[in-house]
Amino acid sequence: MQEKGEVPLARLWQLSDGTSCLLLKDSRAENWQLRVIRNSNTLRAEVFGNPLVAMNTAKEWRSTYEPTVEASH
Repeated sequence: MQEKGEVPLARLWQLSDGTSCLLLKDSRAENWQLRVIRNSNTLRAEVFGNPLVAMNTAKEWRSTYEPTVEASH
């Protein structure tokens, strides 16, 4: 859910189950928020002072939500 003053800048990734990671800018402050959402529910959110750090964190978070595929023997 988007708060007043937040501007969505980019969808950094989206998974097949509908989980996605958004980068938002708060127009009232000099910070960026990274938010993982699924079906309008926020699963995880964190505020960053630097958008590059937020984008790198988004890459790390993706592995947490992405289903793993086990190799068959």
